[in-house]
Order: sequence, then C-alpha cells, then structure tokens
Amino acid sequence: MALVISIPGLVRLAIVRDPDELLRVNDAGTVTRPLSGRGGLFNRSVAAKLAAFRTADGDIWPAFRDRHDPLRAAHQTKLETTLSNVEALLERIAPEIAELGDYVGGGHAHRNMGVVVQQAVGRLFCANYVASEESYEAARTLQAWLSAWPLRACWIKCSGALKASLDRIETASQRDMACAHATALALENLVKSTELMRELALHGDNLAKIEPPEAVIRTLRAPARVVREARDGDFIGLLRLRSRTLILLALEDAHQRHARNLGLAFFAGAWNQCPAHGLVPALLGKVWEAAKIRAERRA
Repeated sequence: MALVISIPGLVRLAIVRDPDELLRVNDAGTVTRPLSGRGGLFNRSVAAKLAAFRTADGDIWPAFRDRHDPLRAAHQTKLETTLSNVEALLERIAPEIAELGDYVGGGHAHRNMGVVVQQAVGRLFCANYVASEESYEAARTLQAWLSAWPLRACWIKCSGALKASLDRIETASQRDMACAHATALALENLVKSTELMRELALHGDNLAKIEPPEAVIRTLRAPARVVREARDGDFIGLLRLRSRTLILLALEDAHQRHARNLGLAFFAGAWNQCPAHGLVPALLGKVWEAAKIRAERRA
C-alpha cells in the first residue's frame, strides 16, 4: 500500500512502490502529469521545478505533456516508429558502443563516460549530435535542479545555471524536445547501467559466462521516481487519494521487485510508454557484446 502524507499547508503526498499499484495509479483517469501546485508548500515547490521545462515559445518537453494532449499522442507514435528501427540506429552509434564496451570490459576511460552516453543518446535523434563536458554538466545541473532542496534550487536558478543549462541542452538537441529530454534527464539511467555493467564484468569471470540478455536484466535501471498529481479525489483500488495529491511513482523500486520484466521500467503497454522501450535494452546488450569481444581479443 502507498505511503500517504498529509500536513495541511505543507504537503499532500502519496508515494507508490508496489508494481501493480503503481501501474493502476499511473493508468487512472484522474491522475495527470501537469501539476497545479496546490496541496501545500511542497507541492508548489515541485510544480515550480517542472514548470522550467517549457521553451520560450511555450512548447513543453514531451515527458511533461498531459495524457489528453493530442500533440503528445501524435508525437509519441511518431517517435516510437523512429526508435523501432533498432538495428539501423545501433549501427549509427557503433563508435560510441565500442567505446562504452571497452570501458565496461575494464579499459581505461579517455573521457567521461557520461559524455559518451550523452553523445550516443543524442545521435539516436540527431545524427550529428556532439556531446561535450559542458553539455553533460548541463544535464547534471538539470538533474540536480529536480532533486535539489530549496536553498540549492534557489542557487541553481538565481546563479543563472538553470537557464544556461536549459539553453545548452536545447541548442545541442537542435530544438528537438524529445532529444533534449533524453540527453538531459533520461540518460543518467544509462550512465548508471554502464557503471553497473563494468562492475559486473570485472567480477570473476562474469564477462565470459553471462550472455547479453542476462547482463541487461541485472543492470538496467529505471527512473527513480515519476511525478503525477491526482486531479480529483478518488479511490484507486484500495488507495484513497484526495484532490490535488502529489504522487511519486517509485519506478526503480518497483522495477527492482520484478527486474526480469524489463517492460515495467518503460511503462510498456501504458499510455505513457517510453518510445525507446525496445531500443535501450538492445543498446545495453550491444555494449555487453562489445565488452566480451574486447576480452576475447585480449585473451
């Protein structure tokens, strides 16, 4: 059962970790992406942070569009079609896969692996995407903005770091908002998976024994949390949510309970299914294959 916290004037919050309950809540018609900021000071603070992901012309980053937004559905379908061309896309980023595979297999990193991951992800959308230490730092700043406590969030905004990071990410992404989201917020899960793959590969003879599908199952990581809001008061199963309750879907916790079901990490089959639900596991599998090839050549 979800943990519900309600302190008048401060917070109205539900934290959902159980996989089945999480999927029910995500699918409920009264649960939305846009945040009103009502329900308490904490709710208002979170809503203000997400409001930053809106471009100067009013466009919204794809992951923050409402389920009833017709542009969201059309954009998601188009992107799903593009990213389903898995083999061609993986061939496009073969140099990055080779570099990541060398690192996973124990090679010395000549640059930050976060930069390599960001470039690989960016080139899935824009073939000429170029990542740098500065673009990866911008991504890290935006991730910090979302999780920062009030004083640090205030510094990130007032120092100009927030706007500068948004500008850098959007420019590098050539104003493709799906690319911007992937190379700023989503890529950190791939960075974590890469580091976990390296740990797995360097332990005993795992690299020789474990095949790519199993390596992916062991190392794939989902977003730590996904934010929603209950527009109206309602019961979702046994869970009672008051109107304007902020909902934190602890997706990584739920995924770890059913790690062999990779689809859960991507909301596969749901209205907000990640368009890269097939591409990301395939990418990680190719990285493990590259690491195995490196090890065989050195043997």
